[in-house]
Amino acid sequence: MKNSIITLIIIACLASCTPAENYKTIRQEVLTDHDQVMMDSEMAFKNKMKLDTLASGLDSLKKLYADLDTLKEKEQIEKLRKQLDHADDQMNNWMHQFDAEIGQKSNETAIAYFKGEKKKVGGLDSLFKQVIKESDDYLKRFKK
Repeated sequence: MKNSIITLIIIACLASCTPAENYKTIRQEVLTDHDQVMMDSEMAFKNKMKLDTLASGLDSLKKLYADLDTLKEKEQIEKLRKQLDHADDQMNNWMHQFDAEIGQKSNETAIAYFKGEKKKVGGLDSLFKQVIKESDDYLKRFKK
């Protein structure tokens, strides 16, 4: 019985000695995730440029693909461009609103803020991955 009590006391002490979560760790995770999304943003920009080139050359593509509906393709290209622009706008809005400094906030408040920002960046990452995949799939149709 005595050993059980001592064991419980030791476990309680160890549990209370674990370091508190630090906002700097979570902030760094947000910044690392942001850097990844920025690479996605660059890929989205490249795809947008490819779509622009494709749109300007639809007449010559009609020669290669006789059954190509250029009006339909132009609409699809414009839809994809708008999706890429939307993802880019969302990223820019997030960057303008993000504040890496905590000011007078407590550690707990800063942790909550950065966890929320981490979720937002995760959403941006998903958005970029989706529009990049869609535009990649579309562009692959015209590679020879």
